[in-house]
Amino acid sequence: DMPKQASSDKRETIIDAAFDLFRHYGYRRTSMEDIARAAGVAKGTLYLYFASKEELFEAIARMLAARMLKAIQEAIACDQPLEEQFLGVMDAKLGAVWRWIYSSPHAAELLDPQHQLPDDVFEEVDATFRSIIAKLIQKGVDSGELDLHAAGFTVESAAATLTTAAYGAEKAADEAEFRKTLANIVRITLRGLRA
Repeated sequence: DMPKQASSDKRETIIDAAFDLFRHYGYRRTSMEDIARAAGVAKGTLYLYFASKEELFEAIARMLAARMLKAIQEAIACDQPLEEQFLGVMDAKLGAVWRWIYSSPHAAELLDPQHQLPDDVFEEVDATFRSIIAKLIQKGVDSGELDLHAAGFTVESAAATLTTAAYGAEKAADEAEFRKTLANIVRITLRGLRA
């Protein structure tokens, strides 16, 4: 029996190799053989870990979700001004999606609804993201930096508006434009909510 750590490392190596190939060559054009070669494992070994390309795609999605959650938690833990915290949390979620998916020439294929991912894969990330944005807005209200009442918002409606607007930044042509758009969205929202 393989030690658990070696098995876990090999699984992660396979997932990283597959994700890299999917981003560069597309999901359809990447074969299990290509993945085994890129991961430096025998094809038979690959099938011990993943029964199919679909199963591997789901594992990639779960890995990305876990990485996003960790980055969101790290961003909220930073002691920074409110605007910087908003940007950090948004970059942890939306910036990750932009770098991992939208920057790929095969983004449409990677986002194809035919990849039937279980609903729970990104649910926790989305719920955590929205909850943390609401907590940051509440933090701004509590510190007197934001005045939602004067702007005609509740914490929930301000959080929903900000996150909906921020998702629009994903359409940026490159990472510099993405970051600038995201910063502008946060700035204009907070300016509208400032006391």
